[in-house]
Amino acid sequence: MNKNRIVRLCGSFSLLICFSFALTGCGGGVDDAPTLYPVKGTIKKDGTGIKDVRVSFVPAEDGIPAVGVSGEDGSYELSNPKGGKGAQPGTYKVVLSVTADESSYSGGGDPSKAKLPFPKSYTSKTTTPKIAEVKEGENVVDIEF
Repeated sequence: MNKNRIVRLCGSFSLLICFSFALTGCGGGVDDAPTLYPVKGTIKKDGTGIKDVRVSFVPAEDGIPAVGVSGEDGSYELSNPKGGKGAQPGTYKVVLSVTADESSYSGGGDPSKAKLPFPKSYTSKTTTPKIAEVKEGENVVDIEF
């Protein structure tokens, strides 16, 4: 094979690879992003906001969970791990956990012994009594104990 033919074959092969990437893309494009709707609310105990609570909306069936953390006044806003604020439409089980520092643990830093500012039943998808429905538009899900 002569040198010019090898150069042309390599050039053609390179163009073919570039064209293949252009057709398939790298994934994660706008069409891959889930449809999300804003979800916010407050977590309160006896009318007072609870801070540093991780609020997880776990899909009752299939889907992507959404998570938020309550602020000083107990308010939270959900975000989706695939990017963006909100949650996909559907039915969710609301699961809570604490996000506080070691000083709130009664067992010297053992997270399993954290003092819970809410009933223990809220810590698991199988036992939580709170179910939320995310629909098109703005969603407000308040949690009160």
